[in-house]
Amino acid sequence: MPGKYFTLFFFLFVFKINAQVDINYFLPETNYDAGIPSPGEFLGYQIGEWHMSHTLLAQYMNLIAERSDRAIIYEYARTYQHRPLYHLVITSEENQRNLEEIRRSHLALTDPEISGNIDVSGMPAIVMMGYGVHGNEQSSHNAAPLVAYYLAAGRGEEIDEMLDNLVIIIDPSLNPDGQERFAGWVNRNKSRTLNSDPNNIEFHDVWPGSRTNHYWFDLNRDWLPVQHPESYGRIKAYHTWMPNINTDHHEFGSDATFFFQPGVPERVNPLTPQRTDDLTLEVAMYHSEAFDRIGQLYYLQQGFDDFYYGKGSTYPDIHGSIGILFEQASTRGHRRETIHGIMDFAETVRNQVIVSLSTIEAALNMRETLLNHLRWFYNNAMEDAAAENFQAWIFGDPYDHGKNFHLLDILCTHNIQVHELTGSVSLNGATYNPGTAWVVPVSQPQYRLASTIFEKVLEFEDSLFYDVSTWTKPLAFNVQYDRVSSSRQLNSLMGPRVEDPEPPAGIVEGTMSNNAYLFRWDDYYAPKALYFLQNKGLRTKVATGPFTISSNGQRMEFSYGTIMIHVNSQDQSPDETYELVKSAAEYAGITIYPVGTSFSHEGIHLGSGSFSNLTKPEILMLIGPGTNSREAGEAWHLLDQRYHMPVTKVDADRINSMDLNRYNVIVMTSGGYNTINEAGRASLDRWIRSGGTVVAFGTANRWLSRHELADIEFISPPNQEEPDFLPYSSRSQYQGARRISGSIFETRIDISHPLGYGYRNERLPYYVTGTLAARPASSPFANPLMFAENALMSGYVWEHYLNHLDNSAAILVNPRGRGNIISFTHNPNFRAFWFGTNKLFANSLFFGRIL
Repeated sequence: MPGKYFTLFFFLFVFKINAQVDINYFLPETNYDAGIPSPGEFLGYQIGEWHMSHTLLAQYMNLIAERSDRAIIYEYARTYQHRPLYHLVITSEENQRNLEEIRRSHLALTDPEISGNIDVSGMPAIVMMGYGVHGNEQSSHNAAPLVAYYLAAGRGEEIDEMLDNLVIIIDPSLNPDGQERFAGWVNRNKSRTLNSDPNNIEFHDVWPGSRTNHYWFDLNRDWLPVQHPESYGRIKAYHTWMPNINTDHHEFGSDATFFFQPGVPERVNPLTPQRTDDLTLEVAMYHSEAFDRIGQLYYLQQGFDDFYYGKGSTYPDIHGSIGILFEQASTRGHRRETIHGIMDFAETVRNQVIVSLSTIEAALNMRETLLNHLRWFYNNAMEDAAAENFQAWIFGDPYDHGKNFHLLDILCTHNIQVHELTGSVSLNGATYNPGTAWVVPVSQPQYRLASTIFEKVLEFEDSLFYDVSTWTKPLAFNVQYDRVSSSRQLNSLMGPRVEDPEPPAGIVEGTMSNNAYLFRWDDYYAPKALYFLQNKGLRTKVATGPFTISSNGQRMEFSYGTIMIHVNSQDQSPDETYELVKSAAEYAGITIYPVGTSFSHEGIHLGSGSFSNLTKPEILMLIGPGTNSREAGEAWHLLDQRYHMPVTKVDADRINSMDLNRYNVIVMTSGGYNTINEAGRASLDRWIRSGGTVVAFGTANRWLSRHELADIEFISPPNQEEPDFLPYSSRSQYQGARRISGSIFETRIDISHPLGYGYRNERLPYYVTGTLAARPASSPFANPLMFAENALMSGYVWEHYLNHLDNSAAILVNPRGRGNIISFTHNPNFRAFWFGTNKLFANSLFFGRIL
């Protein structure tokens, strides 16, 4: 029953703080080990008086591990800013001595081949507690040291029983960079006399805010894509433990109360068993009773969903765990006015501590149930897999080794079984070969997760989504894939399991050339190689047509977008050129081919005008208030982390007075750009007419069109006749359903157009959120990417918007003087995992001047 240990604790909470509080405001009254300092003793002030920086939080967690025999700490990742992410593991001293044995026995529950014989009656359950994936949700970060102190230093039979029966893993800050950024903001704007006025600067962090990581990504969307070091390390660590409960502590609006899961029952992903939702509700009763004791308002089963598996509260549900989202009303500072009265920061921290301890109590009382659920989940997954009418998924890109590596890496990080092919096979017109294709068997413990990664989804029980409605990875990567129907065929194809994929090794295939070097534009990292060479001062050209030429005595076919480095056109010697070309190949992991002739057996010749000179991109990106920080961060991350290309980021209003002539590309993500005045618009127009290229995403194109810089005719969503009467209670559902909720659409791409270079298939999956649409340009050559007829491939779209994007332009080119405006109606760099359309963006940067 809930409340076994914490009745006195919660009774002490029936007051509201107006002054400094002591430790008993946050924690149950008990005796503590005098050798372990409390957070207040360590900090020199009580939790809640200031926002704790990540630096101090990390120091305190390490101190706990140093002073307590109950705790160990390990670093599982580093952020982009080199801050450590830690797990503090707390359990009894006896369990600590046998921790590796406990971990291995626990993992055995996820293996259906051996789990049936395991006795869980004496096995500890594992609870993982994650605090503050959003940097500006500080009550969670500040609760973590209090929970750690209570468990590591507290004395008494109740705590002993917890630690004898549980292994508790505290992740004190899921987003150290964001935490440090926000703590610095609110602390330096704090007054001695606390000001609760919501207009106060303390509550208004500057653009882009502190919710996100270094590159302005929301890390609570990255559990499935695993594109950032914080998430990559976290998922690796998750699979090291496979916890029975995983908590995810957040904050939301200041006028809210407190939310805990389960969420809306109709908005649970259908791959999550009902049993998981039932157990989540059983755990929720412990939070409910704890809050009822102190009169804290809360709600559950409303507002939030459990659909997208890329969040910290939902990823566990597809792994036999109970994922729990906690949302605490936020002060966003130290004291704030709300519709419920004045709210102090310490109060928000206290509530996060309460649900942390009620979660531990639930885990203790439900221990065997939770352990058996983990075992059942994977046994049941194998049963569901056996009921499928196919045997495996097969996938791979025959031309793009970089993309193949990244998709393999994602699958292996999630512990999905992937196998090499032992031979070639053709399915539905596509050929899959060893080395460029792999197979994922259906019959495996991770069947459910593999299914959500590979399968499309077009049917939904509910029409509201807190986040995206689909995330089919082969479509995101634009790789061919299919199902293997026959078990006999699967057995003949399936080779060794891929355990730890290696990035492709780059080479120059042959000896030094005195004529030219060529590399295809197909590979994901070809732009990285091109920029490397350009930055080293080499002159480069791009093929505007296909050709066949001899290299190393063999005839080889090269397509649109092939890059040529002509040896005699360089300022460097042939030896120096060769060394740079070799370095580029190794640096980018691509293959470069030497050729000894300009003669082509078919197609264009190397010395013809069909090879266009290229200019190194000098990129300016407009950011700041009124622009979309997520899109800006995605572009920055792609250029910086993957292509190693510098991008100059400036607030949009700087364009009003700065010299643009040192740049040849300007990137404008979605936004209003109202800070650009008439002088700035005139300067931008002159720069474009002089040969500059603007690459604009989403609503930035509305600004360009409104100010007559680009000629774009937008298409309004279809009007739907409104009924005369609907129940008021259905208003949110009715209005929320009228959207395109992160869905995948088919586009048609002109692979002969410079913006289509590097693509082989004329059909390209594109990710869309929102209803922005544009009619094709009047010139038939200015629409290199268009949405197909009946374009929806996967995801939710309101029925009246189903064909809204059909035959509209996904990319338009507006020539202006000697320059061009390249308009993407939707973001091609979505969340860093939409690898399939990244090259469209790269093409706009490298080839925008040759259109």
